[in-house]
Amino acid sequence: MITIDYIESNQLCRITTDIVDNNWKQIRFQYNQISDQSEVFENSIELPWHSFVSNLNVLSLIISLFKVEVNFSEIAKFLLDDSIKNRNDITDIEEKPFLTKIEISDFLSSLNFKRTLTDEQLRNVSKLSRLPIGATFSVPGAGKTTEAIGFYLLHKKVNQGLIVICPKNAFPAWEEQFSQCLGNLSPSIIRLTQGVTKIENDLNANIGCVFLISYQQFIRAVNPIAKYLHNNRTFVFIDESHRMKGGSKTDTGRQIQKIAHLPIGKLIMSGTPLPQGVNDLIPQYSFLFPTDGDITEQNVTEKIKKVYVRTTKKELGLDKPKIITTQIPFNEPQKILYDLIRSEELRQLSSLSNNDRKFYRQLGKSYMRLLQVVSNPSLLLKTIYSFPDALRETIECGDGNKIKYVAIKARQLAKEGKKVIIWSGFVENVESITQILSDLGARCIHGGVEAGSDEEENTRERIVKDFHDDPNMFALVANPAACSEGISLHTVCHHAIYLDRNYNSAQFLQSMDRIHRLGLPKDTETIIEIVHTPNSIDDLVDSRINDKIRRMSEVLEDESLRIEPVTVELDAEGFDDEDAKQLLNHLKGLL
Repeated sequence: MITIDYIESNQLCRITTDIVDNNWKQIRFQYNQISDQSEVFENSIELPWHSFVSNLNVLSLIISLFKVEVNFSEIAKFLLDDSIKNRNDITDIEEKPFLTKIEISDFLSSLNFKRTLTDEQLRNVSKLSRLPIGATFSVPGAGKTTEAIGFYLLHKKVNQGLIVICPKNAFPAWEEQFSQCLGNLSPSIIRLTQGVTKIENDLNANIGCVFLISYQQFIRAVNPIAKYLHNNRTFVFIDESHRMKGGSKTDTGRQIQKIAHLPIGKLIMSGTPLPQGVNDLIPQYSFLFPTDGDITEQNVTEKIKKVYVRTTKKELGLDKPKIITTQIPFNEPQKILYDLIRSEELRQLSSLSNNDRKFYRQLGKSYMRLLQVVSNPSLLLKTIYSFPDALRETIECGDGNKIKYVAIKARQLAKEGKKVIIWSGFVENVESITQILSDLGARCIHGGVEAGSDEEENTRERIVKDFHDDPNMFALVANPAACSEGISLHTVCHHAIYLDRNYNSAQFLQSMDRIHRLGLPKDTETIIEIVHTPNSIDDLVDSRINDKIRRMSEVLEDESLRIEPVTVELDAEGFDDEDAKQLLNHLKGLL
């Protein structure tokens, strides 16, 4: 006989036996194979509960082959039954009843819901009304948060709270949206911050409330959150759910999957759910339906279609932005330095095996160095010690051609009374350009700028407010990693300039959406300008981002995602295997 138990303190499945024999060794071997997080002991094995329930076929095989008797603890039996119901729900979803748009409007009105949902929001919430499990992949500005609040209110019962896992900079948006939807009847909203002990105390002191927690804090506090979910029937929403796309390969994916079996209801939210490719959907779908072990790159698209909703930009009535590529060539010393570094990076890679993890880490460093040469060679002062003469000669030429162009363009726009947002992936570039454009009142936002109230000096919220309100502030300089989510600039700014981009297509799409979203004044032209150095790493980044966006467009059946840059000639944390292959060819001079 084997006994299956659930270990609440760390969300593990423990399988034990009273007889250690060859059959047990085979059973232990089978379960050790399905998770690299398994721990094997003489008469027991422990593995993540989500790994156990997503591989129930292994249990069926063991029972069939070894005729073994299985005993479940009470809690393990309860969780297993719940997981099986979850699996059956998705199988039968097409037959499940849904609320009509009128029924949804009437229900929300009975709760004194302040907002009137759009036709698209009503359509989406209607589809989501079938199950307390779903996904909203609507574009920014379409009202994903409002849809999520409607979903929560439709499915929740008395004293069933909500935990939202989201970027820290999304906290104010959630608080604001609850207030705008429910007014004085908005639930208490608690920010879970400042470490594990305080988070545990705040959870226990506010049972049934709405909690907001950042991805970073969640990773540290997963055990007290799991305990809270175990003891209190609670919903969990994952905002910007593409952040868990790494699955078991990343801390974020692993920790979120550990709680997948515990919420009473679940919703994932992202405007860019597959920034790298179709495989990005697998961890997100597995969070929603952890018992579905038959999930592959080939079938995940069809499976997730059953539960996701999406409002497109076309449905919002938004015209496509005008995307232009401005060609800024190397200056001569910069070109010499670029070729030297490209050769050196290839030399270092030649000593590593293509299958070695160090090889891919080194490739990642190589592409960052090449991006630095192209955008601002002075960034290399902290990262390389080779070719000091070539680096010195390049830096003596002053700011790189790209930075010079961006400064000229920003001043030209300011003379026309137009505001601009300038994007760079490097904090040093963000700060440098802000200093260069100080005469335009430029301010910057990057990871070192704290979130807070718009009444506090130098907070992210205050800088955004000043960009809206101060007629003398013509430029905002930002890092997409810190600022591509959670802010709206479309009422005052219609021109974005990208000094540099990396392979992260989600950051690019979301950063564009800061100025291209619902609420744009009629007949406003939105211009996205990509500053591009030909015959450089920029060519590869541009090609790969376009490929990823095309793939996302096909999966989500959303033509509005497709981008078609127009090239302008002038006189003058998302690196995957395919990115690596193309970069290697570039280093070899094949691209």
